Amino acid sequence: MSKRMISRGFIIGVGICIVCLLGFPLNTMADVRVVSPPSGVYVTVSKLTLVGTAGPKTVKVAIGGVRVEGPSTVAVKAGGFSAPISLKRGLNVITVRGGGKTLKIKVFYLESKKDKKKIPKGFKPFYLHSYKKLGTCKTCHRIKKGSYKKIIPTPANCTTGKCHGNMGKAKYVHGPVGADVCICCHNPHGSSQPKAIERSGGALCYACHEAKKAEFAQEVIHPPVEDGECASCHDPHQSNLKYQLRGKSLQGLCFQCHEKSLVEHKFLHGPVGSGDCIACHKPHASHDEKLLIASLKKGALCFVCHKERMEEFKRKHTHKPVGEDCGKCHDPHGSDFKAQLILSQPALCKKCHEKLHPQVYKDIQTAKAKHQPVQKGECTACHTPHSSNFRKQLKAGLENLCLGCHTDLGDYIKSCKYMHGPVEDGDCEACHRPHGSLYTKLLNKYFPPEFYTPYQEKKYALCFECHNKDIARDKRTTSLTNFRNGNDNLHYLHIHRTKGRSCKACHDPHASVQPKHIRLEVPFGAWSYPIKFTIMKNGGTCVVGCHKPKTYNRVKPVVYK
Repeated sequence: MSKRMISRGFIIGVGICIVCLLGFPLNTMADVRVVSPPSGVYVTVSKLTLVGTAGPKTVKVAIGGVRVEGPSTVAVKAGGFSAPISLKRGLNVITVRGGGKTLKIKVFYLESKKDKKKIPKGFKPFYLHSYKKLGTCKTCHRIKKGSYKKIIPTPANCTTGKCHGNMGKAKYVHGPVGADVCICCHNPHGSSQPKAIERSGGALCYACHEAKKAEFAQEVIHPPVEDGECASCHDPHQSNLKYQLRGKSLQGLCFQCHEKSLVEHKFLHGPVGSGDCIACHKPHASHDEKLLIASLKKGALCFVCHKERMEEFKRKHTHKPVGEDCGKCHDPHGSDFKAQLILSQPALCKKCHEKLHPQVYKDIQTAKAKHQPVQKGECTACHTPHSSNFRKQLKAGLENLCLGCHTDLGDYIKSCKYMHGPVEDGDCEACHRPHGSLYTKLLNKYFPPEFYTPYQEKKYALCFECHNKDIARDKRTTSLTNFRNGNDNLHYLHIHRTKGRSCKACHDPHASVQPKHIRLEVPFGAWSYPIKFTIMKNGGTCVVGCHKPKTYNRVKPVVYK
């Protein structure tokens, strides 16, 4: 403890003794005055010490109206006098005669609660130190220049005696206790406050900790601080916890008021798990709600610790809650869900996105073909929850995201020279619905799963979203397709029959090493037939297991007999 603080403690003690007791009238008569007890009070102990001072001309005072434990005439030594007295039940009028005049002090002794109604109006409570052995002035004060006029308190023996011998033994000790300056906080003669403390509530602490007032003058104040109840959290003498906190742990102290259920979860926030509440909350006052050390807006509070993740939140596309409050998705204390989510992953996302994207949830609910991550409720398998450089907060561009799981397809596409337009553009959603679909392979529209199927335009609605729907309309054409032998429309020939071929009989929907996305083989039951397609200036040749080699030419049609 600093010398400055000890000096301040002495000054407080001196001030109290000279001005007498805060809130009580000074009992004075000529050059005689009574320090304790003051007049107009009630006490709950019958034995106490009458203490006073007198001028140099007064050598003795006579005490009456009460029983004095010893001579009723007391000598004044070095300007001070004291006498042990016993009060009777009820009102006592103590007389002190000295210097030719008489001073009267009215004290009511409250022996039991039954007498409370008999206390004279206007009388205030007066709390006295309980003495086992009553001492004299020099027990606590030193004489300077032969007088007590300048009162110099001695270091107290409170903690070294038999009464408070356990004080000052804990790991963390309040400065005045460590310096044996008990009168920094307690008045040994008595006080209007319980436990004979000098001032009430926070005013006592501010006598030394005045600088803290500015800290506490903020928008949000902890109720004990606001009520001046510093001792609700701090032990004024000693503690085994830093800052002389009460209880066995910081968290245990907080749970004296706050719900313990905050930590009864499967997944706990690090500071909560380690019992470090003040990692996020200020214990006294704050400019931010809930006594937080920083604002919740834009994650300012969270970034106090999670600085290494800031870049993750600054990408091109940001999840709206990230810019508002992390608590919209995460519980700051704990949760039964991973990452302290306030709900399970699919339920949490649904809470907002069902209104924002109703079609997505309609797809999920009505899907006959289900995307596995969606079915498992793993939204973050494809989306990043905070921010992304890709639209819809995807973890990567669609071509890389989708092929990250569909690796065999990805390897095949990489080996191909010719790619379907959407594949080349990385636009898987041109053909597939990622959350769920009514159609096989998560397709946006119907496509016949069969190899053989009679032609109907509606069966190929998916393909005709991009391709010319009239490509197979006419048996003979010079413009609808380049796949013709002279004017014979060979698309028409392949599909307009009872066992009409679907598009995928010849074309790979993703990519191929052959022009026109002609696939390398045609699946046929448990078999597959190879296809070799050679493109020419005005046509091409097709060698396939389903018919003998065929050649077509748009300018000079090949004649087959």
